[in-house]
Amino acid sequence: MITFRPMPSLVPSVTSRPSRYAVRSQRLLSSACVAAALLIHAVPAAAQATLTHADDAAPVPAGVLRFRAITGWTRFDERFTASGARGLGDALSSDTLGTAQLPLLAPAEASLQALTGNPGQRLTLGRLQAVSDARIVTTPFALDYGVTRRLSIGVVVPVVQTRRAVQLAVNADAVRAANVGFVAVGARAAAATTNLQFANAFASAASSLASLITTCRTNPAGAGCATVNANAADAEATRQLAQRLADAVRSGLGVDQASVVVAPRAGSALARDIDLQRLAVNQRLQRYLGAGAGATSSVYAATSDFSLIEFQGRSGVPGLLQSPVGGGLDSLHTTEKLSIGDVEIGVQFLLFDRFQRDTLPRRRVQTRMTVGGSWRLDTARPDSANDILDIATGSGAGAELRTAFDVIAGRVGATVAARYAKQFSRVQRGVLGGAASGDFPNPVFGAGTRTGGDVAGLDVTPRFLLTDWIALDAHYGVERATPFLFTGADGDLSTTMAGSLLLPAATTSLVSQRVGFGVRYSTVDAYARGQTSWPVEVSFTHLETISGTAGTPKIFRDQVQMRLFLRLRGR
Repeated sequence: MITFRPMPSLVPSVTSRPSRYAVRSQRLLSSACVAAALLIHAVPAAAQATLTHADDAAPVPAGVLRFRAITGWTRFDERFTASGARGLGDALSSDTLGTAQLPLLAPAEASLQALTGNPGQRLTLGRLQAVSDARIVTTPFALDYGVTRRLSIGVVVPVVQTRRAVQLAVNADAVRAANVGFVAVGARAAAATTNLQFANAFASAASSLASLITTCRTNPAGAGCATVNANAADAEATRQLAQRLADAVRSGLGVDQASVVVAPRAGSALARDIDLQRLAVNQRLQRYLGAGAGATSSVYAATSDFSLIEFQGRSGVPGLLQSPVGGGLDSLHTTEKLSIGDVEIGVQFLLFDRFQRDTLPRRRVQTRMTVGGSWRLDTARPDSANDILDIATGSGAGAELRTAFDVIAGRVGATVAARYAKQFSRVQRGVLGGAASGDFPNPVFGAGTRTGGDVAGLDVTPRFLLTDWIALDAHYGVERATPFLFTGADGDLSTTMAGSLLLPAATTSLVSQRVGFGVRYSTVDAYARGQTSWPVEVSFTHLETISGTAGTPKIFRDQVQMRLFLRLRGR
């Protein structure tokens, strides 16, 4: 016959019996809590993590199966900085979208510097504005079985849902800072032809001038040599300049449909500077080669401002992010994922238990302490390398050591818990070569080894017992997480990137502090005294991150936990 047996908890037993009205009220409240807990767990869940702020040191008695269901809602839309906090979308936003965010645009920027003769020339597609927030919902389902009075084993299967929302605007206000635009797929043939004519014209002029310079060295009396020999240094400089313009267009702006992606914006100061440079070089070439030398028209110019559709792509037509200069990144859209997280297998050992289990007068101080550990399997889905907004449903394989200490005196108690999680390596596709700026990576992808950062945490939970069934909690915790490392499969240390899930690249540990409050309702001891028909425990916790090193997310978390107890053997 299966029977329930009361489990030891932080609520001390007492000798007084409540009134009939109190018993009836507690039964109604118990049923309501159970119904609420079941209702909450019917909602789709998500997010891998050790959710309980500080699970107490209550052991699982021999022969008893304890079922735990926890749902935690974690959300954040800001990250801490050295001077406060900034929005999660700020790392994506920029007044001058260019090589800092998309480093593969660097050849195009170098081309523009050569075409204008200005080494300080910068490429910008204009203003990108982003508003973003992240939500992680985690529901670990746990079974713990008491092998002996002191030893218990368990398994945790988390269901994880991650969601990163984003709203984007490109050049949406009156400010027109863009000096380049995107070349649409349908216009690339014409753009390539225009650029090729420009490059060929200057390359041909440079070649003709080089031949003339060589001829004039051996035959000073030849046609045109008087001008060349009178200005030999300038003639050579003009040849080099013409060749530089030809090479710049070929390498940076493109002369075929595959490489033509961005172009100076028509009517911009950049486009005017390029044309002025073209005319100046033509004039110098014509001094030595005669009329008609050089390019008769400028490079291709984009006729419209850079837009959100051109940035993101639409209806199967690739945009800037999917182009060669974007590196094949996915469009920035709201990303959701639902899957099993990293399954854990654990063990817990009761070091000592001086909690009172009878109805005799309470002792002054009651204490107990447990130690345990778990082995985490790599069953979660990693984040996508191409989707920079994707959030993984787990951190991969690892091991964790933890301990908890409970103390109670009268109606005041506390739990002190500590843990250390060691992350193991796993092979996955990732970003090679480091991150450029904020959330935008250097979009060079490849297989590599990712080693998650280790996590150490300390949690303190003071507790005040309002009644024999209800306790109020306060929460404080501090956590230190080292950066993860991603190393390319070739083992080259130059391809190592440091960072952390949900965070920009970082090279130092992330330290955060959190505070919160909670309430716990337990009928476990009341069931033992025949005062309720439900041996159940339900708790609610609210936590907030109040401080953190630069890059740490400013997290808000609400958590509901339910624990049920079932005796399988013994009495």
